[in-house]
Amino acid sequence: MLKSVFLFLFLFISHAIFAADRQIPQSLKFIEKQGGEVVDSFAAPAGMTGYIVEFRGNALTVYLSQDEQYLFTGNMLDATGRDMGKEALDDYIKGPQSEKKWQALLSSNWIPDGSDDAPKVIYAFIDPNCPYCKQLWEKARPWIASGKVQMRYILVGILKADSYGKSAAILSAEDPADALYEHEASESSSLRSLTSPSEAVRTQLGENHRLMQTLGISAVPAIYYKDKSNGVTLQMGLPTPSQLEQIMGSQGG
Repeated sequence: MLKSVFLFLFLFISHAIFAADRQIPQSLKFIEKQGGEVVDSFAAPAGMTGYIVEFRGNALTVYLSQDEQYLFTGNMLDATGRDMGKEALDDYIKGPQSEKKWQALLSSNWIPDGSDDAPKVIYAFIDPNCPYCKQLWEKARPWIASGKVQMRYILVGILKADSYGKSAAILSAEDPADALYEHEASESSSLRSLTSPSEAVRTQLGENHRLMQTLGISAVPAIYYKDKSNGVTLQMGLPTPSQLEQIMGSQGG
């Protein structure tokens, strides 16, 4: 745990130093105007400079000519077909970007399902009206019961007119975890849409929706987990049985 904290601090400080010291060339500024962020740079062939850009949860490479007048997007390949920016991009995705996403998920308004002592944590964006989210909840039960996984559900309201109100009703409950359990466990849920949620609940749902947009996802369920290399991985939609074991580990083990 302490090692992970030090790693995050190192990545955060390294990124902060880059952000403070960098001078964004004029040709790159339109990327930031469009909502993108230039997060790192690396040396590229032919006097060019490579940049890593993050946009809506995705990272990509762009290249700036030596005179800083021309910007090239996409991959730069040498005569053998080797991608000249792949190593730098992979390092960013597996390192700073993964930690950034995980910290954003950790800081979100999630509802726990499972033991706080579970060795594995998985986040999932869900909508109360989503049948595939319900199936995910059901399929996760063996891992939850074994104490090996804690699911952390991030409620949004995007599928139907009453989705927002239903999410608000769950978050407004005395025990949101119990309210979510009752809703997902029921064959015919009695959950009613809350028409006038408190300001605190509206803030929570607003933050959850903004996080979805920041991560570049627009559908549910959207599942985030750490893979074997500790990189944060996204699974969109209901996982197949083999994908579920990849996400959660062997059942009960």
